[in-house]
Amino acid sequence: MKNIYILLKLLTLIFIINKISLVYTKEALAELWDVEDSDLLHYLGIENNLVAVDTALREVLRGFSSSFGGTYLDVRNNTVYCNIVDETKRLSQLIRLYEPLDIHIYIDHKLNNVVLLHDPEDDKENKDFLERANKFNPSLIAPNVTHPNPRYNNSSQAPTSKRVIVDRIFGGDGAINYDTGSICSLGFWAKHVEDEENYLVTAGHCYNSSVGGSQEFFHLPWDSEDPGLYLGSMESFEVIKEYDFGLIDITGKNIGQSAIINNIDSESFRELHILEYGTIFTHGAHLCKSGLTTHVTCGFVRGLKSIATSTGEILEDLIYYGKDTFQTSCGGDSGGPVFSYLNNLSTVSLHGISILTFFDFSESMPLYKILGAAELNPVIPHQ
Repeated sequence: MKNIYILLKLLTLIFIINKISLVYTKEALAELWDVEDSDLLHYLGIENNLVAVDTALREVLRGFSSSFGGTYLDVRNNTVYCNIVDETKRLSQLIRLYEPLDIHIYIDHKLNNVVLLHDPEDDKENKDFLERANKFNPSLIAPNVTHPNPRYNNSSQAPTSKRVIVDRIFGGDGAINYDTGSICSLGFWAKHVEDEENYLVTAGHCYNSSVGGSQEFFHLPWDSEDPGLYLGSMESFEVIKEYDFGLIDITGKNIGQSAIINNIDSESFRELHILEYGTIFTHGAHLCKSGLTTHVTCGFVRGLKSIATSTGEILEDLIYYGKDTFQTSCGGDSGGPVFSYLNNLSTVSLHGISILTFFDFSESMPLYKILGAAELNPVIPHQ
């Protein structure tokens, strides 16, 4: 009898171990670089060194050639490359003239050419624009996704609970517009530079301009069905459409806002602390986001100062990032924080918010655009 009891215990232990191995996932950055978690600090060190080389190289080449297109780095090969092509200004003028549907333009430093991303389903409507644009010999690419994010359509999420009790609000958590039912992600906590106004920054299209007025937002935790804590309201203001960011007013409230990004899927780094913020300048560097739908995912910086047309608006100076054929963000992730890891895997630098997804491309509004337009500073307690 005792032997049977021991055998049952061993079988139970084996079952638990197998179950853990099935649900274990790599850190998002390890997935991007295709390395083991234990190698991440080594490759972060390589990337930091390459960024320093890249910064110095860009300054030299700018003075050497007026047509300098930029540089990009390859962490796995420990190499920095440079290019001399930049035709984005001419294509930008064509976009303003023709106002095409869902066109995305950036410099691809691997191809050493301007890339024009387009959806073939829109080519008939965009015919005149594409004919004129082809005269500048851009690389026309119709992106595709052969590796959908496993969290899309809730295919691998844990069973949802009716209500999740939380005492803090993290970047990447969900926010639901009570007036319209639309869902976005929270970006970061910020204060106005001159007064005591406090905000949670998210995507501007979370606000429905056709409804207008003051719109109420509630917290939506990860893997939860129902809205939780009331956050605050968002008003319409002129930069919402131009820059696609919005401000949820939390002035005078203590709703548990924090300078922490949600990474709860991680085995070891469930909270990512924002220690600094700034602008990213390096093509090929890693860039990550946290969002309600797909949680934390990472990609390579593909384009800086990029241009997109979306819902009748022209958005400029965007950051494009992603991984070929992999879906790094989906609906509901808009507004979530975009960041890069620092010298360890628990601290990050904030670079902007996620605003668009186009097949295997994710698009971010740079932080400096948001802070300048709304006169804000991120709240970072450690600074």
